Amino acid sequence: MDYYDINLNKLVDYFKSGIKEEKDKSLGLELEHFIVRADTMESVDYYEENGIRDILKLLSPYFEKEIYKDGNLIGLVKDKSNITLEPASQLEISIGPFIDTLDILEEYNYFLLKIKPILKKFNYKMIYAGYQPKSKVDELNLIPKKRYEYMLDYFSKVGSHGKNMMKGSASAQVSVDYFSEEDFKNKFRLANILSPVISFMTDNTNIFEGKHYDKNCVRIGIWNDVDPERSMIVKDALNKDFGFKEYSEYILNSPAILIEDKNGNSVYTRNKKIKDIYCDSELNKKDIEHLISMFFPDVRLKNYVEIRMADCLPIDYVLSYASIIKGIFYSEEAISLLLDKFKYIKDNDVIKAKGEVVNKGYDAKVYGFEIKDLLLSLIELAKDNLCHEEKDRVSLFYDLVKREKTLKILKDERGE
Repeated sequence: MDYYDINLNKLVDYFKSGIKEEKDKSLGLELEHFIVRADTMESVDYYEENGIRDILKLLSPYFEKEIYKDGNLIGLVKDKSNITLEPASQLEISIGPFIDTLDILEEYNYFLLKIKPILKKFNYKMIYAGYQPKSKVDELNLIPKKRYEYMLDYFSKVGSHGKNMMKGSASAQVSVDYFSEEDFKNKFRLANILSPVISFMTDNTNIFEGKHYDKNCVRIGIWNDVDPERSMIVKDALNKDFGFKEYSEYILNSPAILIEDKNGNSVYTRNKKIKDIYCDSELNKKDIEHLISMFFPDVRLKNYVEIRMADCLPIDYVLSYASIIKGIFYSEEAISLLLDKFKYIKDNDVIKAKGEVVNKGYDAKVYGFEIKDLLLSLIELAKDNLCHEEKDRVSLFYDLVKREKTLKILKDERGE
């Protein structure tokens, strides 16, 4: 029995199960935050008195279920939003999926209503930035999840910025549905092509390891040196034929880092490839969901397309960004127009474009276009496919780009 082919088909079938009806057109949001002391801006620890664990406990009456790992509270769940923790206690809220961005805002405002009094009580604040504002990663404890211990050890052997990604960064991730495998191919390819542009537009980080960061897009710099096998752009992602099978092969032929046993315990498998770990057994749904969560490319396939390049942003900018994504990725006409415009772009062009925006900012040229002109044209294209209220939302980023600013540049100008 050839378990490689069996598991390849299992993965392909899982991704096929994500195909939605075109009427859905919903968005999912994951937004990570730093909880810091208001007076010093230092990160609040999970374990300390009035720490992140205690904050979760105080939030729990407003959620339907608590999530524990080894007796430690690490998450909260309710119908349309969940709270989870990133490795160094970055607090993440996952919202949706929702068709209307107003519903995302309503759910987020409910979260703010409940957490703000708790933070005020302890003299804490919630920070919207792509990197820790004060604390250095070596000063930060991991939350009590073996998964993160194993990941930190593994990443220390394959790159130099794994700990910065895990303990220092925070992001805003927007997810879109696909309506067929062909639709997935187009959205996946386009999202990867646009990754340098999205990264620059959403740059919200001017501090790295307690010092001012002179360049742009810290997030690009970090992810460029985490793990070449599971970050950045998936190899051949810009190939027109890159579909569910190709993404499944990418998963199977890469190291797992860790798997979960039948009891939900993490087992450290280091650099053993997934196809070798499961050479004599079939993947089940739980295995698949764990394994695909262990890959962190710019654009990730689950049973939706996850666009992962943006820094954590204030909620009004998150909604502006999400509306831009919606206006582009839920318009067949916009996707077709852009794929035609960028039809000769290859993986190396994306890598080069990332270097351009990191080093040159608004002086960068991306795929032969001035970055400002390219951004404005993308936002205008998105606006054409949005309702009146969402058209208004995208003006936040449109106005920023028009002035040749990013949130990072504004922070620099304010001396933050």
